Amino acid sequence: MKCPYCSYKLHFFSKALNKFGNPKTCPKCDKKIKLSPNYKMFAWLIVPAYLVHLFILKPLVIAAGFSGSGIAGIWGVLLILFTLQLHSTEQP
Repeated sequence: MKCPYCSYKLHFFSKALNKFGNPKTCPKCDKKIKLSPNYKMFAWLIVPAYLVHLFILKPLVIAAGFSGSGIAGIWGVLLILFTLQLHSTEQP
């Protein structure tokens, strides 16, 4: 992910993004940034993710001898994590 102000590359597990509280600050330019999901991308990915879950992943998990009920929750969390973006919180 890149800072919306200075384009500094921030990693998902960086110290700046994993602080408690909102908004967070960019370590390079010290401006406030906000981490939020991209709902448009989430809407586009929900149907393919559900189809992969229903026809590929859930049958494999059940064939391995586990319950397939928790896999939908794991898919939901991963989908939100993969669609996170950095947004500016300050007015230009």
